[in-house]
Amino acid sequence: MATEKLNYYTTIKFLFKYIAMHKKNYILFYFGWLFDALLKIFTPIMFAVMIDEIVYYNNIDVFLKISLSFVIMLLFACVIHFFCQAQYAYLEIMFTFDIKKDVYKAMQAAQANYMSDAKTGDIINIIQSYSNECMVFVIRNIIHTINNLLSLIVYIAYILVIGWQFGLLMLVSVPISIYITSKFGRKVRNYSDEKRVRYDAYNGWLFEMFSGIRDIRMLGAKNRVNKSFIRQQKELYRLGIKNGLLSLTSQNIITTVNLMMHLSIFSLCAYMAFKNNMTIGILTVILAYFTGITERVRFLSEIYLEAQNRISSIQRIYDFMHSPTEKEWKGTEELRVTNGDITFRDVEFAYNQRNQVLKGVTLDIQGGERFALCGKSGSGKTTLAYMLIGFYLPQHGEIEIDGQKLSECSLKSIRQNIGIVQQDILVFDGSVKENLLLGKKNATDEEVIAACERAGLGELLTTLQDGIDTIIGKSGIGLSGGQKQRIAIARIYLKDPKIIIFDEATSALDRETEEQIHQTWSQMLAGRTAIIIAHNQSSVMLCEKMAIIDNGRLDEAGVPSELAKKSDIFRSLFALKDARGEEQSVAN
Repeated sequence: MATEKLNYYTTIKFLFKYIAMHKKNYILFYFGWLFDALLKIFTPIMFAVMIDEIVYYNNIDVFLKISLSFVIMLLFACVIHFFCQAQYAYLEIMFTFDIKKDVYKAMQAAQANYMSDAKTGDIINIIQSYSNECMVFVIRNIIHTINNLLSLIVYIAYILVIGWQFGLLMLVSVPISIYITSKFGRKVRNYSDEKRVRYDAYNGWLFEMFSGIRDIRMLGAKNRVNKSFIRQQKELYRLGIKNGLLSLTSQNIITTVNLMMHLSIFSLCAYMAFKNNMTIGILTVILAYFTGITERVRFLSEIYLEAQNRISSIQRIYDFMHSPTEKEWKGTEELRVTNGDITFRDVEFAYNQRNQVLKGVTLDIQGGERFALCGKSGSGKTTLAYMLIGFYLPQHGEIEIDGQKLSECSLKSIRQNIGIVQQDILVFDGSVKENLLLGKKNATDEEVIAACERAGLGELLTTLQDGIDTIIGKSGIGLSGGQKQRIAIARIYLKDPKIIIFDEATSALDRETEEQIHQTWSQMLAGRTAIIIAHNQSSVMLCEKMAIIDNGRLDEAGVPSELAKKSDIFRSLFALKDARGEEQSVAN
């Protein structure tokens, strides 16, 4: 989904919500740095007065008073600086935390088809890296920019008052620097956008490689992966060098302009001193202020170029937060499942205009029935089943449960009544109990233990030192595939849904473990409607009915045992032997 392309103003507008949440801290932080900027402005003037009072008037009293005032101001500046750093430390944590929190909420609320296309590395960058750029943008590109602009105006205004010739010379350098900066800034932004896209893709690729490092070694694909790594690194280096050269070129041109201005200022100062039209104090102020102007112009040009890089990163956060969300789901009614009857009526769905996944699927599933969905990979069976939990909304047609249109029901009530067991079970680094509470957050220990017993985990619990409070390790590293499946089944027991979807739940298990899981199914599925997505025949034969989906269309439907005898499609799909003993080719 296309979103607004951010510029300096719209980036500030986007971040203002988070700035307002900590406005007191930002105001205190700003005034602290404003005092620091004012001190830098008045210091040369105070020095100039001190010099002139001593050199021309021998007025030691004024010299000492100004010196004392200057010392007091420096001590106060130290206190202010400490105070600013304390505010910065607070904002660095809380400001970025608020952004990360909203990004995480956006990820949780994003539509399933949008998240399926998102890259893991990209999302990690958005949460961890790009959110920090928001803080740097506010501090450097807003607060420090305002203070430096104010200082620049005061410098030029004061010099115009004490010597209009010097003021005019300094005014010449500012528009030249601004023109050079804006010209190079657009190119820097383009390279930054390209680098960010490639860097996000590279991080996603790295994540996938790290996840599959063992498979890469077993396949002997290390050399090919290494070449891909080197190629992507070189591309990132190329973009980084181009970006750096542009910034360096811009700064060198501005430095050259400032050098020419310096020579002009020195020449004019020499002429004015020769004519006795300038005191040493005024000369000190002019030289100090011109140095200040040079530094401010250089800072503003650098900060503008840096801003293009940061806006590119903030753009990614903005796009992600404005991605399609499940809030667009319009259903508000409470889904009440009684029998568990499911009807798909002329359902059509496409991820994009050129990729239609489902084409007019009409299907009836009776309540309490075990129904298998089969077909080749990519045929649309998983998409069809996942429509039941609101991951996708049909572009045409309707889905009903016990006569209620699913599109008119709230997602919360839909997911309360429908459970899912997947092939890849979510098991995180925590206790058995903590993993099971995903099914029912307020379940008691007795309910958790009862669910484990019903799921066939009773024997495992007896071997664990701390029972349900035993930490099972990252990704359930200490559990077998069958035990992970039983944890998923125990979650379903705690959730107690009326409808359950099994998505290739036993395809990665050995035959013995699969049979044990099937035995657990018999108890769990009593009185519930079950949709079983499967490629293996053993799971399909446990069902009362089945449907074969091919290329998004309903190909065949019926009783599995009958289709096994008379359907060539069934026999081909599961590579059965026909009466002549000739083995059909495997469909997947």
